[in-house]
Amino acid sequence: MNEKIKWVLSAAICVLFVISALSSAVNVSAEKRLETYKETNTNLGWYWKPPYPNYAPSGMPDFSQKQDKWKIIFPGPDGVLDSTPSGDDVVSSDGLRIAPGPDCHLDSDPVPDDVTKFNFCGPVAVANCFWWFDSKYANQNGTPGDGKDVFPLVQDYTVGDDHSAANVPKLICKLANEMGTCREGTTYIDDMQDAIDEWFDNTGLDDMFEENTYDAPTFQFIESEIERSQDVILLLGLYDYIPGDKVVDQQQLAWVYWDPIQTATLNDYQSFKPTVDRLDAIQILIVGGPGSVGINVYDSNKTLLGTSTFDPGPLPEKTWVQFHFDPYIPLTPDKVYYFDVWKQNEEDTYEWYFLSYENPANDPYPPGQGWMDTLPNDIYEGNPFDWTFKTEYYDPPPECVREAGHYVTCAGVNSDESKIAFSDSARDIQTPSDDDHNDAQYVSHDIYNVTTGCPCPDLPYKWWLPDFPSGYDYTIVEQAVVICPKPDATPPTVEIAKPKERYLYLFDYEIIPIGLTLIIGPITVEAEAIDNESGMNRVEFYTDDELKHTDNETPYEWKWDETVFFMHTIKAVAYDNAGNHASNEIQVCIFNI
Repeated sequence: MNEKIKWVLSAAICVLFVISALSSAVNVSAEKRLETYKETNTNLGWYWKPPYPNYAPSGMPDFSQKQDKWKIIFPGPDGVLDSTPSGDDVVSSDGLRIAPGPDCHLDSDPVPDDVTKFNFCGPVAVANCFWWFDSKYANQNGTPGDGKDVFPLVQDYTVGDDHSAANVPKLICKLANEMGTCREGTTYIDDMQDAIDEWFDNTGLDDMFEENTYDAPTFQFIESEIERSQDVILLLGLYDYIPGDKVVDQQQLAWVYWDPIQTATLNDYQSFKPTVDRLDAIQILIVGGPGSVGINVYDSNKTLLGTSTFDPGPLPEKTWVQFHFDPYIPLTPDKVYYFDVWKQNEEDTYEWYFLSYENPANDPYPPGQGWMDTLPNDIYEGNPFDWTFKTEYYDPPPECVREAGHYVTCAGVNSDESKIAFSDSARDIQTPSDDDHNDAQYVSHDIYNVTTGCPCPDLPYKWWLPDFPSGYDYTIVEQAVVICPKPDATPPTVEIAKPKERYLYLFDYEIIPIGLTLIIGPITVEAEAIDNESGMNRVEFYTDDELKHTDNETPYEWKWDETVFFMHTIKAVAYDNAGNHASNEIQVCIFNI
């Protein structure tokens, strides 16, 4: 080998070494994020939407709606929309809001008591999902700003690159127009569905993706969809509890005597006949204390229907004390019911006021207005007491009033602890910062407790979030939009990228093209595999149909360094997440002794 060839080989080796070192430095941040994801994913039962180091390095993006003037105007305390639209702003079809129009920028000013708020949570929730799927199916070695768009779900909207942070507001505004947010000032879930379906059709992905909307989904269903790595958007209903006014139904207000409250139940008790079908509270006139007092309510068979306990504190003067029942006790009008009063501790000193008549005929209170209807064979039979009381009910009944709605994107779930994490366009609680949330690496995946059931019994929903900081009494999960790939029947594509056909490789370095594939020394076999539907699962490497190595992550590669010589077949078999597979093979002549 002459000096010129030695110099070329040495230079080539140096260049390859530098390129390899630079590549490792570029990927270190992504590798750390992936390692953090794996550690977090196994901690305390959490499942997190996986990160993709190319364009979604922190899992589900967390884009913000609080930018530009993505706002609406809606009526203030007087309930009347007083403002008028300016520029391209429009009044919503129901006349209740002024929306920002096609440019997504609110030009109007609120007058006189009208108010503004950001209201692009729907478009942002969909943008999170689209960006995540685009990152999943795009080039895993790509970087924001590389100008390469290999998957059409998210495209370049005139900023120069589809995954540039500057492209995020463009994507959100495009979605806001297509789902009617700019026209209505709110996002109706039917409009969201239609816009998603049309988006898949326009991008040529309608055979690959689908969306489905579920009413009143259970937490277990949402958990399973997230863990299948589908994209889940939740519509949260924000409710206030309106209790109504308590109205007295039956009462006995007169008194002559008072008697210590006993610890025994069904000792001091009173009957009543309601004229309404619910019992929300009972008041009694007592004095003394301190201590805890309880009231039990029974039907005519002495079956316990409900209990309320309360510690009213010291009462030096006779006082009407109210005991609430939550939930309320259903009643049948004109049927006899009983309630008793008891104290929790023997040392408590409360006393209850009453009337007493030796002759029941002298009882001035007709049935239904308060009287002592003694049970057979008890100690008070034939000696009726009229205890002081008021039975109360709400009129109108309490109700939960829906005040607003809010869309969030699911980022993770913990079934062991009944917790869920959101990418929320309106708040950053878990990781409050001033980082630009148009950059997908900056997220605040806020975590909330899940409570099964519904705090409003008249509503059909299955779970709610007791600690969600909405500013309203209850945050209830109403609906879910699930975006997912359709069943995948298309195999991935795979190609052996190294060694190339008809090239000479010397100790893992590509030298020059020759008449055959000749390898001297060990070599790193590399395969490029892509699946744009269910996503890649793994690549298996074979020599002469014998499995040598399986790689589950990009870059797909295997170091072939065993003792081997003469002619052999290298084969790479790629599998996607739906079980489809494809292969590529190459004949090589190798000498590694």
